[in-house]
Amino acid sequence: MLLEYLTKRKNTLSYRLKKNQDKLDHNMIAIVESKNKIDQIDSMIDEASEMFSVKAREDSGFKNQEINELEVHISAYLTENESIEKKIKELKEEILIIEQCIEESINVSRETLQTETNDSNGVFEKLRFCRDIIEIDVMRAKIELEEVIRTLQ
Repeated sequence: MLLEYLTKRKNTLSYRLKKNQDKLDHNMIAIVESKNKIDQIDSMIDEASEMFSVKAREDSGFKNQEINELEVHISAYLTENESIEKKIKELKEEILIIEQCIEESINVSRETLQTETNDSNGVFEKLRFCRDIIEIDVMRAKIELEEVIRTLQ
């Protein structure tokens, strides 16, 4: 039961991790494209013709406005990327913890649980309790699971 929960939780977190990594990749591509567009617009601005032509000055103003908008977008992507990178780090850490818990859970032999009848009843009760409250109080369930792990070690 515990192993099933941990496996499902790991799968859920892995899915979220992939979504965040995909979003980060998308943002990085958008940043590069925006920078390339800025370079392209910069290369089109002809300062010499701006001095003599009203039309060229108007075009230059529109181009500068577009450059400013692209720079705002780049800044927004960079800010979002910082947040995504934090989420990715947190997800990787939690996945690592879950993998360690899965490994420890697998290493606990059934014989140990059966020979310690007094402790096993308490362990099973704690696991049932965690199952019942996991959707309501994740932190409490986590504390109870950590206590079960300590008991099994």
